[in-house]
This record gives sequence, C-alpha cells and structure tokens, in this order.
Amino acid sequence: MKMVTKRILIVDDEEGYRKVLSNSLSNIGFETTVATNGVEALEAMKEKNYTVILLDMKMPGMDGIELLEQINKASDGSNIVIITAYTCKVMESKAIGKGARKVIRKPFSMEDITLCLNEIIDF
Repeated sequence: MKMVTKRILIVDDEEGYRKVLSNSLSNIGFETTVATNGVEALEAMKEKNYTVILLDMKMPGMDGIELLEQINKASDGSNIVIITAYTCKVMESKAIGKGARKVIRKPFSMEDITLCLNEIIDF
C-alpha cells in the first residue's frame, strides 16, 4: 500500500513561527515547505500540491486574503488554515467566506495546530 505524503505549506513572514511549525510538523510525519510571502507561496504551489496551507494573515506585500484568493484560482482545493495575531470577526468571516477552513489565533500551541489538522485531513 502506497502511503500518501501529507504536505504542508507554511506561509509566514516571521521566521520564528516558520521554524516552530516546520520542525514540529516534520516531527509528526508531515513534509513541510516554508514561504516568507505570497509570491514564494505561489511559486511553491507550482512545484507541488499541498494537503494543507497554513497562512499568516498579515504579511508585507500580498496579505493573507489576497493570497487566499490567488490560491483559490490556482489550486485544486488545498485546505487553507489562517494563522493570525490580528484577527477580528469581520476578517475571520471574510477568510472563511473566501475558502479558508479555519482561523487559528497567535499565539497558538502545537496542540491547536494538530487538532485542527486532525479535523480537516485523515491520517
């Protein structure tokens, strides 16, 4: 039986969050790719399909909502999870309305992330 690789794209302009998420998710069996901005994320998506995209809302240049719209045009249905410190109900509902599966607030615990991943993908 061929095992399907669970790939996660982590898009965040903060290096600390990228490192923690990448290392922790790699340790539990995910293949991770990191991007520091929307342009890098779209480039990475040309190379591989991702099971889940963890997407920061506030980034220089293209913000999370703009990137979410671009991903929806380019993707065949990745599960997008918004991770943000700057959330409000309006922004949260806008992200969900544009196709995000969930919004997680910073600071988060890895338990928050793994519970979310368990909800949206089958292990």
